[in-house]
Amino acid sequence: MSDLNILKNKKPIRVLLMFLGVVVASITCVNPASADETVSLNGTTLYRDFQVYSGGGSYEIRGFGDDPVVQLYRGTSIAEFNNSSVAVSGDFLAVDDDSGSGISGATNTGLDAYLSGTFSDGLGTFSNYVIRVTSYDYWIGLTPPTESYTFRYTGFSSGSVDARSSVRQTHNHSFASSLYGSDKLSDPDGQLKKTVDSINKLWGSLIK
Repeated sequence: MSDLNILKNKKPIRVLLMFLGVVVASITCVNPASADETVSLNGTTLYRDFQVYSGGGSYEIRGFGDDPVVQLYRGTSIAEFNNSSVAVSGDFLAVDDDSGSGISGATNTGLDAYLSGTFSDGLGTFSNYVIRVTSYDYWIGLTPPTESYTFRYTGFSSGSVDARSSVRQTHNHSFASSLYGSDKLSDPDGQLKKTVDSINKLWGSLIK
């Protein structure tokens, strides 16, 4: 009970502890992994695009099956198709067709695709990306694909975020108004707000 009385008498400590809890929670919930998804390609569906966003840090993209190709772009839509003759540059960030064969969990085809890296943006700075999955044959200019692949990623969240509001501005607001008002922390999927609500439910009497 004495420990609780100390917290009640020291508001700056209470606010700091709550803020640290929110930061930890936001780091752990910003970029969840995707579930395995089947990507089926044919003469009319030559590739599949997945709109995602990231709050910085590391990422991993894997394509499993008979020679998939994965590409990573910055942005929310990719108009052109970049085949094997196009070099990575600008918003075309990365491409791979068979680097995943030696990684744990790889299929026995020896042709899994794999991309990994770290974004230079700091945590909390959100950017939009597109992950494209296609076939090796189509990528090198041969016949349209008739293939099915399994696809997954880590380091991204599904959907998009408004980059203009992705970085929190600093003003002299209370923590509550900063979170729930117009000057709010980046929380595009609402997970941070849920975490704070849980903290308030458990410890609200100590941080008033």
